[in-house]
Amino acid sequence: MDRDLKQNYTKMFETLSTEGWTLIRERLVDMYEQQNNLMSIADEKGFWQQRGALGALHLIIELEAVFESEVEQAEAVEDAE
Repeated sequence: MDRDLKQNYTKMFETLSTEGWTLIRERLVDMYEQQNNLMSIADEKGFWQQRGALGALHLIIELEAVFESEVEQAEAVEDAE
């Protein structure tokens, strides 16, 4: 992994370890739980909209795991070379 990319990941992980990010993540989890209700969906269009919204929330909530996976993959590629 090149130096700039490594610094970018370091900065992102630093951001994710702040109290502010923890508060935002907790709020996003609350939003996810409130919206994750199939019974409130009236029609197919609403289902797909809800699915997209939940997918986006889930991605943001799990951002740290996504970054960790990206770093692991980059390191595996480096080791293979």
